[in-house]
Amino acid sequence: MPRVSRVSVLQVGRVRVRPDNVAGTWRPMLWWTAFSRSWTPWLPINVVVVEHDEGVLLVDTGQSPASLGPGYHPGGVLGWAYRRQADFDVDAADHLPARLGGIGLALSDVDTVVLTHLHQDHAGNIGLLPHARVLVSADELALLEEKQPAAHGVMPEHVAPASVTFTPVVPAPLPAPLGPFTTGTDLYDDGTLVLLPTPGHSRGSQSLLVRRPDADPLLVVGDLTYDPALLADERVPGTGATAQQRASTRAVNGLVAAEPGLRVVAAHDPGAAALVARAGS
Repeated sequence: MPRVSRVSVLQVGRVRVRPDNVAGTWRPMLWWTAFSRSWTPWLPINVVVVEHDEGVLLVDTGQSPASLGPGYHPGGVLGWAYRRQADFDVDAADHLPARLGGIGLALSDVDTVVLTHLHQDHAGNIGLLPHARVLVSADELALLEEKQPAAHGVMPEHVAPASVTFTPVVPAPLPAPLGPFTTGTDLYDDGTLVLLPTPGHSRGSQSLLVRRPDADPLLVVGDLTYDPALLADERVPGTGATAQQRASTRAVNGLVAAEPGLRVVAAHDPGAAALVARAGS
């Protein structure tokens, strides 16, 4: 039976954000964007490599070094909001090819990419992988057709280059529910890798359930949370659609209850790599 042989968490850049971004409060987003004076500590931008008998799958691609140069972000008020909400850094050790090389892989070894969503720190290096099958929620891809995608945190010129072909993901009824989830996409029809819809942070955010032999299952959730400890209290980030984020959080909490030992892997959790190592990867 096909199996997952190794899961690795790699840091591809780092970010600091406003505290309200991590856990929303009563303050409206425009208010804290304009007036917040504090930043979180620097947090990792994690990507996850899943080595499966069917191939090497990469969940998200991390922050591009090009984002540190002038002219990368939108101009005007929108660009001001981008710069106020998040600050990024990518040193040479954080480049995606270098991180993959550190675990004995090359860009050419990656045959499938799952993008949890299309924000720059998750899809910024997708142009390095034009040969790969790239799976993105159909709802997320629809943001590319908006009049102003950047208003939704999506910069097509950086995260949707012409060299890359996206495969839209439309959740279908699952043969058996996964906790509260009744729809999803079983990537290899064997239950080892299942995409689940977790919208809210962005319109089409999705998470990946990873089941492994003799190891705890994992749920890679992108930006559904910055810290898995916040999930139980349904404390959600201060960006995105709050009610939808809470609904997705409740669904994930239900899955955690239904899947013994399930560990949640978040894109900006400093403990993610150690968590996966403890879980037996």
